[in-house]
Amino acid sequence: MKPHHVPSSAPLLATVSAAVLLAACGGNSDGDAEAPLPKPTAIVNGVPEIDPAIAESAKKVMADKKLQDIVAELSTAASEKARFNQHMELVRIASPSRYESRMAAEVHRRMVNEWGYLASEVKTRADGNLSGSDVQIVDGLPVYNACVEIKGSYSSSPNAQSYKGQFPKVLVESHIDVVNPEVLPPDSAPYQPIKLQSLKDAVVTSPEQLAAIGTELAFDGSGRIIEDANYALASRWFATEATAKDGGGVRIYVPGYSDAMGNTSSLFTLARLFKKNNIKPVYDLWICGTAGEEGKGNLAGMKQLFGFDQNLGTGSNPLNFVANFGSEGGGAVNLTGSHRFEMKFKAPTHPAAGQPSAVEAMAATIARIADVKTPSELRPGVVKTTYTVGQASCKAPAAGSDVVPSCTLLVDMRSERTDTLNEVRASIEPLFKAGLNAENARYGKAENAVDAATLEQVWYGLRPAFVNGDQANIALQAGWVTAQIVDVDKQAKVPTGSSSLNDNVPANTGVPTYNWTLASNAAGGGGHAFWEWGTKGDPKLEVQRLKRAMTAILTTSGYHLSDSTVVAPSVAPIGKRSRELKYEVTP
Repeated sequence: MKPHHVPSSAPLLATVSAAVLLAACGGNSDGDAEAPLPKPTAIVNGVPEIDPAIAESAKKVMADKKLQDIVAELSTAASEKARFNQHMELVRIASPSRYESRMAAEVHRRMVNEWGYLASEVKTRADGNLSGSDVQIVDGLPVYNACVEIKGSYSSSPNAQSYKGQFPKVLVESHIDVVNPEVLPPDSAPYQPIKLQSLKDAVVTSPEQLAAIGTELAFDGSGRIIEDANYALASRWFATEATAKDGGGVRIYVPGYSDAMGNTSSLFTLARLFKKNNIKPVYDLWICGTAGEEGKGNLAGMKQLFGFDQNLGTGSNPLNFVANFGSEGGGAVNLTGSHRFEMKFKAPTHPAAGQPSAVEAMAATIARIADVKTPSELRPGVVKTTYTVGQASCKAPAAGSDVVPSCTLLVDMRSERTDTLNEVRASIEPLFKAGLNAENARYGKAENAVDAATLEQVWYGLRPAFVNGDQANIALQAGWVTAQIVDVDKQAKVPTGSSSLNDNVPANTGVPTYNWTLASNAAGGGGHAFWEWGTKGDPKLEVQRLKRAMTAILTTSGYHLSDSTVVAPSVAPIGKRSRELKYEVTP
């Protein structure tokens, strides 16, 4: 794959006086107010160069007494139990993509009633509105993010800079939605059962087999887990799947166990401990459970946070995020984008003999799509671009009729680069109409005739693409160097493959982005399936991952150390964006 290089003349950070920035946040521990901001560096032979200022800041943050106190608390048996309980209590709340309102409501409740936040520090609302964003509705639906703010010192400092009233923020996020169930259960049944099965037994293959498992976790009327014999069985941890199988470990079956409530619940633990220990960043920190990552969620949560308009393909970054850390990945920096279409071919309004067929119209379209050559097939050296007809289904005829009323076609196009993604879309999208027209033409029907077959676009999804190239942005450097210092999840080289994550939106918008995993599982399987499961892993690994995350986040945002000195932010206070706001936002 030919890498996509960012021209060396392209500014990756908004211009800002380092002296003004550092003076505004209290200077650094050496009193050197003229020290420049750390710089984006190169990735050389797969390894990112680390600006010495990033490494130095990370060491100071990690050694801070308050962070050491948090690590000490995380390492206790009481914290281990609390983290497991919270994970189980949250993951059982049915939270289908785009219908996350119940999950968001419970997270909002805990933020205020249990984690110590003021209502004003909870930035998202029950109706899905996010003050300051210019994207509130995605695919006609509200966006149920759950975000809390840890206010930094920067906004109250002299000469503080903002983007249309929004001061700089560092975002840390992981999603709260699941693939299964696909439909929100009724209010009378808001929870999914959490079934337990011996690892020595075969994985279930049907919903009926899963339902037949009699052993499950119990919860009281307030939603708290009951610590009975089944709890004791499920809450045991193991280092590996082999030791779990030999030691009587169990599968914990519940959709979202790993993807992504294990990570998201860990983030919420971080939010609680930051508040408890009065952690004071320089830039504001937002910790968010995001909506709409899975299935047809269309990255709705991130599109709201970053003001990403999918019709324009650009993000306004209205809240002025200067860096983003995703918590459901493994360090990937290349992000696969996609165009996804759900098209419905409909039979004539008044069915009769000798009229066009919805089935044949869809078949004609599929035949045309099958002949399309992607950019990577047409030209050597072009990044791999693919497409697939993911599903073709038809509605059964009405009683007493042999006319199929409609057929639905799902087409998915993917690439790491926006230009090749757009190119294959330009080849395929007109074929929906071409297949329809060909079927109508067979019967001599005019396009808009009452006895012609018709076409409806039911849904369109966009995940913007991003190729990192040889750039080591500030978030990547912070994530990389803290893995080395903490000695957890170290990688020999930056992954050359690609992922499709929430990170697609901020990275495409231009915001420095990196991702990691926070949870610890001894084993797991069934991601995105009704039979998703996991087995509890070593809690010490989870503590190490949280320690790394805390350090990287505060290294980036800047941090007031316990000795009253300040680690300066690693990024300039004006975030990147690919579209400008046309109005002043209300902070």
